[in-house]
Amino acid sequence: MTYQEAVTELEQILAQLQEVPADIDQLHARIARAESLVAACRGKLRGVEEQLEELQKTTEA
Repeated sequence: MTYQEAVTELEQILAQLQEVPADIDQLHARIARAESLVAACRGKLRGVEEQLEELQKTTEA
């Protein structure tokens, strides 16, 4: 899954939470999925940060 796909799905989940009353099981499932997507996005961002740091080190050397 790409970063943009994860963000798009997070936006959809947020819209669902704002518009449609959900029972507790649906709410739990949506929140669990959102947590998973946020973790994936953070991981991708960390990876990019690490790559940028490495690039910076090689250009400074």
